[in-house]
Amino acid sequence: MFKALADRRRRRVCRYLESRQSPVSSGDVVSHLFAESQHAGPSRQNLEITLRHTHLPLLHDANIIEYTRSADRIEPGESLHTTELIIEMISQESATVA
Repeated sequence: MFKALADRRRRRVCRYLESRQSPVSSGDVVSHLFAESQHAGPSRQNLEITLRHTHLPLLHDANIIEYTRSADRIEPGESLHTTELIIEMISQESATVA
């Protein structure tokens, strides 16, 4: 689980999914992450590719999300709610170091 949460983008996916009341598509997540970054990061297309091929599968393998690629459906996994505390600890540690 720690490997899955090591990347800031994956932590942002978790927080976004926690805030939603229903399953989302990868397009919804890309739109959210792209807007949140204020277009300062990778291109939207690059973000979508890395999300679908790297970040979402890794979160799925860690049981943090349920990702059905063929249906483009993302929903909370068994471990999503337990990640909140870990993400908060990582955020506090990052703020202390900065």
